[in-house]
Parts: sequence; structure tokens; C-alpha cells
Amino acid sequence: MNNFLINSQNIDVSLLSLIINLSVGFLLSCTLSIAYVKCSHSLSNKKLFSRNFYLITLTTILIITVVKSSLALSLGLVGALSIVRFRAAIKEPEEIAYLFLCIAIGLGLGANYTLVTVVGFLIILILTIGVNYFTRKNDNLEDMFCTVSWNKKFILEELLGIFKKHSNYIFLRDFDLTDEFSQVGVIINFKNPNDINSLTQELSTKYSGVNIKFLNKQALT
Repeated sequence: MNNFLINSQNIDVSLLSLIINLSVGFLLSCTLSIAYVKCSHSLSNKKLFSRNFYLITLTTILIITVVKSSLALSLGLVGALSIVRFRAAIKEPEEIAYLFLCIAIGLGLGANYTLVTVVGFLIILILTIGVNYFTRKNDNLEDMFCTVSWNKKFILEELLGIFKKHSNYIFLRDFDLTDEFSQVGVIINFKNPNDINSLTQELSTKYSGVNIKFLNKQALT
């Protein structure tokens, strides 16, 4: 057992290999960052979030490269991770998927499976772009945020029925209701540009004095 521990600590780390893997990891993470901004349906600030990709990837490469050279270091890493607590809130599953891909790239390159990692990444990237292309090809317009506020109480089912009549789909984001005020926020995708005007007109007619606000989702990114 002692001989095993000694031998496990004598694995040399190639500096050249580390530099190559870090360089490849940086290129792959930058490519993933661009793909995320272009293809993601996330509602958060995509450009700001994607800036973390290269840091996560390179950090993972460095950790795996160092840890694999020593059993003692790998055991120490388990203890270190039991102390560290990450409090960042991940709001959407898509964000987690991209972070896992960053970690996967770091694990593969850190373990010196460079070719396998690059090929696997390219396949995943091509599939992601392809699925995104065919998905958005069927959408006539980009998703929009719509907030409707009124100084009276909405009947939610009635209001959502009006939205559905003028859209491909809607997603209820929030619904605030008080004795003197009500507000509904939805994510909506219109069938055609004219439906924006027809929806606005019907809401204004149905709810006198209603306040309607539209915001393109891309404006937040």
C-alpha cells in the first residue's frame, strides 16, 4: 500500500502538454461562448453569463492535470470541495447544460484526451446549432415580453384566452393582484407582426385604461 502511494506521487506533469491543453481549452470555451450567445433561449444576460465559460474550463483543466499526478492531491481535493460552497443561482436548465459542457471539456483536456474532447465538442456544437436552426426556422417572430397592468382586477383565464387567440404560444411569467391593481407578465410569440396591433386593440377595448408594454427578449442580452 505504501509503495502504491509513493508511485502514485511520481507521475510527472508535462508543462508543454499543459500549455497545449489550456490553449485548446481556451479556444473551445470561446467557441462555446459564441454559440451560447447565438443559440441560447435563456432569458438572462447571455453575454455576461458566457464570460465565465473560459474560466471554468481552464480551471477544470488545471485542477485535473495537477490532481491526476498525485493520489494525495486527489484526496485533498475531496476535502477542499467539501468546504467550498457555491451560492450562484442557476435559473434555467439550459445554463446548467452549458456549464456541464465547460466542465466536460476541462475534464477531457485535463486527462490528456485532447482529440476525443475536441471531436466530441464539435459534434455537440454541430448538433446544437442544427437543432437551434430548425427550431427558430419555425418561429415567425422572436419571443417577446408583454406586461399588462390595470387599475382593476383581471380575470386571468379570460386574459390568457385573449393572448392565446393572437399568438403561437404564451408562457405566464408572473401575476400580481391587489384590491386596486393587477398586473400580468407573459412571454409571447406572435403568429405575424399584425397580431401585435390586433392584440393591443382588443385589450384596450376589453379593459379600458389598460397599460400594455412589449419588450423584445433580445433587448435584455
